[in-house]
Amino acid sequence: MTRRSSWLHREGSVADAFERRAARAATLAEDSINAAALQFAAGLYRAQAQVATALTRRAAELTGSIEGDLAEFGPALDAVVHYAREVGPPGLCAEAAAYVTQGTARLIDWWRGSRTGRTDYFARAVLRPYAETLVARGVAPEPLARPAPVAGCPRCGGPAWIGWRRSGSGDEAAQRFLGCGVCGSERQLGRIACAACGETAPDKLAVFQTERHPMVRIEACDTCQCYIKSLDLTLDGRVIPEIDDLCSLSMDLWATEQGYERLEPSLAGV
Repeated sequence: MTRRSSWLHREGSVADAFERRAARAATLAEDSINAAALQFAAGLYRAQAQVATALTRRAAELTGSIEGDLAEFGPALDAVVHYAREVGPPGLCAEAAAYVTQGTARLIDWWRGSRTGRTDYFARAVLRPYAETLVARGVAPEPLARPAPVAGCPRCGGPAWIGWRRSGSGDEAAQRFLGCGVCGSERQLGRIACAACGETAPDKLAVFQTERHPMVRIEACDTCQCYIKSLDLTLDGRVIPEIDDLCSLSMDLWATEQGYERLEPSLAGV
């Protein structure tokens, strides 16, 4: 039986979830100042959907051990590699071209090392369909070589890259969630806590908002100088956080100018 690990997977397949993200990105790109980033995201999600479809056909053979799995399914990743090389920004094109000569050893090192887009955006993009397929089917990915960070995903150890608030049941206040940038899983986080280091002192936790993007806020920590963006789904149920995130890139640039570093880069690389 397939175990759904994320709100994006509650209906349909992992590939369907990628296609829904692609559709949302394409729709937002129509009237966004950040259209280029959204159009790139839409194409990347479509390529990842192709990979997910290929993996699903033989998903019963996936073990969670990346070296063995890549030996069997490595060619299925070519859709993302090709897209990055042909359509991606210059830096990503160069990364994809280098991968052609480096081979899967690079992906294995990243998977067993950090699983963060901050160290290798390209590897994260290529292996996300693999990670999502594993977790959606209840196959445990092999453990990280070193302990996951405080905000590490309990399913794959990857870092959180986006947050959101969603209505609680009944009279409960909105609940706070984090989304994993590697496997797409969600997990609940306390309403007052840093997503990076776990700081809970209110005077160390700052929240920044702007009238231009009323549903988005920067949740920053003065202890570790990291931040995560959080979107308010109670204002618009159509939002897919990791995609709508790209409509407010100016907030990321502002946070960087203030000396904060995003816990995990968005699809735009910031």
